[in-house]
Amino acid sequence: MDGIPDDEKDNYQSASNRVLKQFLTRLNRFPIFIMFGEGFTDEEVEPFFLKNNLSYTKFRPNKHPYYSVQVNHARELELLLDETYWYAAANDFYFLSFTHLLTFEQRMIKEWFFKKERVVPIIHTTEEMSFITIEHDFMGYYLFSNEACFDTEDKVKAFLPEGNGIDYYE
Repeated sequence: MDGIPDDEKDNYQSASNRVLKQFLTRLNRFPIFIMFGEGFTDEEVEPFFLKNNLSYTKFRPNKHPYYSVQVNHARELELLLDETYWYAAANDFYFLSFTHLLTFEQRMIKEWFFKKERVVPIIHTTEEMSFITIEHDFMGYYLFSNEACFDTEDKVKAFLPEGNGIDYYE
């Protein structure tokens, strides 16, 4: 799903951020865990967390900082997404879930002609789970779920904002 800009002054990233905020706010399911990291420094985000009393955990699975922020209500969600969605737009790591599903582990990864050890995100699946990943350049997002509340297209669309500003992927 992605947001379509309202006018020529808007862009796909801010439109997708708007749709994601509306979807999660209408869903009204908290806490939400937002994990992001890679292309920024600690000094860019930690003062924002402290100023807004956001509960976060910092970890460093490689040379870059990563954060897991527990969002407990719609106001925190809007603040955090407005402050950090540009990380996803810059193709940094960005992941949302309703439970702690994600860890980072050292794994041997096969590339074109060789294998290399890398730190990779690992999603720990559960019987019922949902998570959201961000499309390249935050041109939209993907909802992955095996929960009954999202088992049909109509159920998912019920949580989306009304209007013509949304594209769906099949």
